[in-house]
Amino acid sequence: MKKKRKDKLLYYKKPFHINIAIIIFAFVLIYFLVYFFHFLTTNHVSVYEVQKGQIMETSVYTGLVLRSETVAYSDSSGKINYYCKEGDKAGYNDLVCSIDSEGGISEEITSAGLDGTALSRDELLEIQDQVTEYTSNYSDIQFYDVYSFKENLNASVQESLYLAALEQLSDQTDTSSFSLVRAQTDGVLAFCTDGYEDVTPDTFSAEIYQPSSYRKNNLKANTSVSYGQALYKTVTDEDWYVMIPIDEDEKEMYQAEMGEDEDSFVILVTFKKDSAQAYATASILTYESGSFLQLAFNSSMVRYISDRYIEVELGSGAETGLKIPNSAIVQKEFLLIPSDYISQGNNSSSQGVILISEEDGSAEFVSTDIYYTDTETGYCYVPPDDLSVGDVIQKPDSTEQYVISETETRSGVYNVNKGYAVFKQISVLASNEEYTIIATGTSYGLSLYDRIALDGTSISEGEFAN
Repeated sequence: MKKKRKDKLLYYKKPFHINIAIIIFAFVLIYFLVYFFHFLTTNHVSVYEVQKGQIMETSVYTGLVLRSETVAYSDSSGKINYYCKEGDKAGYNDLVCSIDSEGGISEEITSAGLDGTALSRDELLEIQDQVTEYTSNYSDIQFYDVYSFKENLNASVQESLYLAALEQLSDQTDTSSFSLVRAQTDGVLAFCTDGYEDVTPDTFSAEIYQPSSYRKNNLKANTSVSYGQALYKTVTDEDWYVMIPIDEDEKEMYQAEMGEDEDSFVILVTFKKDSAQAYATASILTYESGSFLQLAFNSSMVRYISDRYIEVELGSGAETGLKIPNSAIVQKEFLLIPSDYISQGNNSSSQGVILISEEDGSAEFVSTDIYYTDTETGYCYVPPDDLSVGDVIQKPDSTEQYVISETETRSGVYNVNKGYAVFKQISVLASNEEYTIIATGTSYGLSLYDRIALDGTSISEGEFAN
């Protein structure tokens, strides 16, 4: 019997093949992990590009208006009708109002004032011109002007209707019960009283300024008057004044603007009511209980004849320069070194100082950055990196020495044009809550389109910005 042959199994060893896709994936994964780790551990700095801009440097105040005002009083009692509106100019003996002690004629005039069909063609055209002029200059920003326009338009219509009715009733007005009140002086008419009529810049005191308790009496709201009651008032002078309370810091600021040898200065005034602007002559008045800035005007009085307290914005215009966010501004301390102690190294073009060793008195050149040179004081501002307070430096080509002792903090931003932070000093012209305007063309300063750290506290000198 044959023996059964046992077959020997040979295992085939599969050759090793490099999978390119796996290698590429591994490299990508490693790169991603390294980049992700770098991203988590790196300080990320937001960058702002310096632009040109401007800021209006102004201050807003509430001022008390003073004018030359004369109040006219009634010498009889009865029903009253007015034939002029607020702000009308009246000459001597011009008709202002009428008083009817019995009331019959006054009622007929009042009823006629409700009938708009009695207006003549010329009067209607005049009203149309007023409406056209207002609508052509209308602005949503000054919507409150609608109410003033409405009051003025109603007053114009009523004035025309009352005059027409008075003319028709002329045969009935020649009675002892009906009297016409005429202007006794030339001036601009106003139909309100508030107790400030006798106050002048000479009689003004700080205690008179009380905007929170101000009350105004509208004379045209009265349908009847009594003997001795105010009828209207006349403003007889185009010169008028606005009294503004100021604190000590503001007083010093305006005093500096005025100058030591001057008693007044000119300032631009913007009236918040209608955004109109005018130049005023400003002077500072000091009282026991406070100081006031007096603004003197010689025009536009009639424009604000209805106002006693008025909001104004004071400023000399807009400051223009480089505009940067306030968040970018930081403070940095510098050492002050006399400029004649700055020299160049023998084997380099870098600037620095000759430092004297405390141990053996040997001299060593130490290079340093110069951030600013004050031409008035003659000092250079250098960072306390390789130098410090108490170091002794020597003037080039001399045995004269100087001990560094003075420091000063300067405002600036971190420039990141080169990818790392470099402190740049700034010269502030104006600022508000969000932005600051700085001077252009300053030595060691910023230029247009420079890139700076948006948050100055998020980066340090020499740190890379990612």
